[in-house]
Amino acid sequence: MNNRTHTIMHQLFPAARHRASQICRPVLYAALMALVLVQAPAQASKPTATEADYALQINYLDDAQEGLYEVQYNHAHKLVMTAVINRVQAKEDLGYVYAFDADTLEKRWRLSVPQQAFALAQDRTHGKLFVTHGKNNAIRISRIDIATGKLEATSTRLTTQPADFKGFEGLRHMVFVPATNELFVGHSATRQSGEEGERDYKLLVVNADSLTLQDEVEGAFPSTGYGLTYDEEKNLIYTSGTYVNVIDPATRRVSRSLMLQGADPKPGNILSLAIDNEHRRIFAAQNIFRSEGGDDGIYVFDLDSGKQKAFVRTGTGSISVTYNPELNEAYVSNFRVGTISVIDGQSYKVKRTFNVGGLPNEMALDIVERRLYVGLKDVYSARSSTGDFLAGSKERLLKIDLPAKHQ
Repeated sequence: MNNRTHTIMHQLFPAARHRASQICRPVLYAALMALVLVQAPAQASKPTATEADYALQINYLDDAQEGLYEVQYNHAHKLVMTAVINRVQAKEDLGYVYAFDADTLEKRWRLSVPQQAFALAQDRTHGKLFVTHGKNNAIRISRIDIATGKLEATSTRLTTQPADFKGFEGLRHMVFVPATNELFVGHSATRQSGEEGERDYKLLVVNADSLTLQDEVEGAFPSTGYGLTYDEEKNLIYTSGTYVNVIDPATRRVSRSLMLQGADPKPGNILSLAIDNEHRRIFAAQNIFRSEGGDDGIYVFDLDSGKQKAFVRTGTGSISVTYNPELNEAYVSNFRVGTISVIDGQSYKVKRTFNVGGLPNEMALDIVERRLYVGLKDVYSARSSTGDFLAGSKERLLKIDLPAKHQ
């Protein structure tokens, strides 16, 4: 086993490495390490790759009870930040935001926030980070100064329901639109009976300064939907479920809808979107909750017509997708099988697979510094809850160094 493989193995699986070295003969130990870090053959056969290309680095959260969710990077302060909850003491509603050094992944600061943290969005011009508190009926948003790691403000409850409402409200993904200085936030409300037909999905509009509710985007989520992304280049917002809607943030209206008719497999839960304006296409991650994962994977749709170009099966639990225009490739986190797939943007074939030893969740792509940051979670069950955790196993942040643009 070479030194680089040993170093990565030591970082990713310290407990397993130590135990294996004690009970296995040297030859068997080396074989075990090789099996755990096995990657697609293309990784070993790429003649243009350098030693630094696709290098992996990680760091851990402080406590094994903590679980991380969305990830954001910030160039001005060279930070990568992640939203965190205490997944064991769920009823205590404990939340944090971590900031790691973008180069070394050393922890810069860790801030306690009023309640469990899930989604993140940034006002990069003014150095502000926004975090949703979406669990336990909190439905609030906090604003943090990135430079100091200090909490500036927390909203009141952003409820959309009448006073006699009986059930649960939650906040999911969120984007910041600089042109309007507003946050667009996914909101769900479940009546006490919990039937699917009694759930409402909305897109809220929140002022970034006052953190007050301004409006709702009518028809943003016509049915069950969680996908939400912001196209900075064209100043457009996209939502998704079994459909894709395009929203003009200036008018707060749906400007067009892609109904994805005839798509195969039939769309059931498009959870994440990545927009490629140059080639006029959308990469869409489908993840069918509580299923065997047979229809999980990545759609490629025409950005104008919604016509399907491809469907790529990357692995069970394809939960997040992002696109790299410099390399013309898409990255997919396959939550339930513990892999990250790299899709070639021309052939729509998986050209590389990373077995990362955790459950890859939300991602953040830094094209300028050529880095992909991924939150790695622990424990999965079909009925998993915030209380599920593996004692002693800390969740972690992964950094993958990407190669330079092909000549």
